[in-house]
Amino acid sequence: MYRAHQLARAKANQAARPTGIELQHAGVLTAVRDGKARSQRELGAALGIDKSTLVRIVDDLERRGLLRRERTPNDRRAYGIRITEEGERSLREAGELFRGAMAELLVVLGAEQRGQLHDLLSRFVAQDR
Repeated sequence: MYRAHQLARAKANQAARPTGIELQHAGVLTAVRDGKARSQRELGAALGIDKSTLVRIVDDLERRGLLRRERTPNDRRAYGIRITEEGERSLREAGELFRGAMAELLVVLGAEQRGQLHDLLSRFVAQDR
């Protein structure tokens, strides 16, 4: 499973390289866009990313204009995070490239096998909920 993860991650990141978005960036942007987290603390918990790694990712995305970090009105120590229009555009573009890379990897499987793999992996990760 680890090797499959490494292969899929490398292929996806390579495919989306022109956008500057890697899977870890996409995970953060998607969680923010979908409202799964309003603060860095919530974001780290939702994605299972340690604080220092998350700060590095958010700093990078903010520097590139893909996320905006704002102090929350109720707690000046906390930051709210918002995806920008550029972040939305970059995420869409990278998503298309990620999907293409995964389609290339899965070409060794038939349609039924791809469906089975999807079902099995969905059940596997659902344990974490």
